[in-house]
Formats: sequence, C-alpha cells, structure tokens
Amino acid sequence: MRHTGDLQNCPPGKTDRRSGIYIIGMMFGKNSKALAIALMAVAGITCAASAQTRVACVGNSITAGYGLGWQEDYPFRLQEMLGDSYKVQNFGVSSMTFANKGSSDNMSYWNTDKFKAALEFNPEIVVIELGTNDSKFFTNNCIENGQPQYNYNYGQYEKEQLYKDYEALLDTFMHLATSPRVVATLQPYSNNCGWGIMDTAIVNQINPIIEEVATRKGVEIIDLHSQFNTPAWFLADSVHPNATGAKELARIIKEGILKVPADTSGITPADTVPGVSDSTGTGDSTTAIRRNAQGFAGQDAQGWGMQDAQSLGSQDARRFDMQGRTMQKEYGRRSATPLVQKRRGAN
Repeated sequence: MRHTGDLQNCPPGKTDRRSGIYIIGMMFGKNSKALAIALMAVAGITCAASAQTRVACVGNSITAGYGLGWQEDYPFRLQEMLGDSYKVQNFGVSSMTFANKGSSDNMSYWNTDKFKAALEFNPEIVVIELGTNDSKFFTNNCIENGQPQYNYNYGQYEKEQLYKDYEALLDTFMHLATSPRVVATLQPYSNNCGWGIMDTAIVNQINPIIEEVATRKGVEIIDLHSQFNTPAWFLADSVHPNATGAKELARIIKEGILKVPADTSGITPADTVPGVSDSTGTGDSTTAIRRNAQGFAGQDAQGWGMQDAQSLGSQDARRFDMQGRTMQKEYGRRSATPLVQKRRGAN
C-alpha cells in the first residue's frame, strides 16, 4: 500500500517520478520541471520517502561513532547499505549505560535527549547496542603496563537490577504505537583497562543478561561478540570501531535486519511481574533468572595486547596458543570458542 504525502515530507530526489515530474514533463516538455513541482505541492503527490521503514539505532559511543569522521559511523553506513526504502537514524550517546539509577544518573541512556528522540521517531525497527559501559560495574581492578588501575564504577549496581533495567528498556520500545521489531545486540569485544572496560565482564556478565532477557521477551539477537572480533576493525583503544570496522558493523547489522524475523506473536511485552516503571509509565518488569557465566572469548595476546584483569575479585589467568585459536581460564570454565586472530595492523 502506498502512502500519500506532500512535497514537504519528501527529501530531495525522493519524489515519485512516474506520478509527478516525469509524467508532466512528457505532457509539457523538458522545461516544465517548475510547473511539475508546483502541481505536486498542490496535489499532494505520492512520495516514495513516506513509505520508508524507520530504523532507530540506539546505543553508546560505538553507535554514536566515537573517533570517526563525518558520515563514518555505522548507522550512516547502514543507511547506505539498506537504501532509500529505509530511513536510518543515529541515536547513540557516548559513555551511556542501560542501567537506570533514576533521573539524576547522568550516565544512563534513559536520561538522554536521544532516548526521548528515539521514542518520538516512532521507529518500526529498533537496534539496541548498549552494555559495554555497564560492564564497568563488574571490573574490580586491572593491571595496565604493570600499574593497577582503579575502577570507581565497580560494585555500584546490582546485577539483578540490570536484568530489570534491560527488560524495561526493551518493553519501552515494544510498547510504542508502531509495535516495532526490536533487535538486541550482544556487545562486541572491548578491552581497555584504563576505562574499566574488560572483555571478561562483557562475556561473563553483560552479554548473558542481554541474551537471557531478549530471548525471554521474544526479541531478536545479533551476536556482535562472535562476529565483530577482528583486530584490524578497531581503533587503538580496543573498544571502538575504526572507519573500516564501522562498515563491517553496519554489514553485520544489515544482515540481521534483512533476515525474516521469527514469529513472536505469542509473546507480549507486559505479561509478567509488575514493579519497575519504564519511561512510558507501563510499569513492567520480569523476575530475572540468574545465569552462570558460560564461555569466554579469548584474544591472541600478540594481536590484542591483552591486559591482566581482576574481574569480580578473582584473578583471571589466561593461556593462549601461538595462533590465538584456543584459550583456557585457569580459574573458571574452558572456552569452546575458537578465534582466528590477526596481528593488529594500521587503522
């Protein structure tokens, strides 16, 4: 079904040539473009742009495009890849968490103007890339260049509350009038001791929260941790994508969006235990089911320059083979995830 709209809603070059300029041009000659535009404005000619599928990219600095130039962020690249039938908008904000400590929490995505704008955008698809900064709550301290690094975020938030906050975030978008298709991403590899971001915490704490809540709510998942793990795609900080990485990130998310979504018609966003209010006032949350950390994605020490870390108060000692294909924690479970690593090259 085609939607009608006025010229004001049509971005440059998006007017339907068959029903507007082209037809009038055939009738009155090649110099009739101005007449065509005037007639279209009066008549409200069908605009192809009005039928665009709106995609909201919600996230932290990885989405916002930290360290990248103009039009190099992944949402911009995603727009290029999806084409004119989609309208992709970047709602990323650097340093944000999905944790919600209340209106005074200036590190929470919930309290940002971009969050409100994302809701007002009335998206039909929402990609949520949040959690990397929440991992700071689980990193006790780490060693960088032989020096201990203090993490003031450690222990500032209970894991049980993170389950509730993430579910409330999903519910907030699921309750929009557009009933959007919500896609959650498992957080990609990130490892920066000085920032208090350790991959151990992402893999063992944050991604299990995202995966469990999203699965229970019938929300699709894109596993960025297993797909976005090539050193050459990262800036020197080992957290943010470089320009090449942003393109690869957009490609991975595009492939996830274009997949036929599973039937989740039997799952509703508000059928569980009341208790936590989201920004829509719905007041929904579910009882979180605790889950033991499973697996650990290790990186080649030569390729990534892995730092010693102390996560959740226990030292993780790691061994890597020369190719970085296998990894085993001396304290914890053995990883079943083989990774083919490349030595870090120039960004």
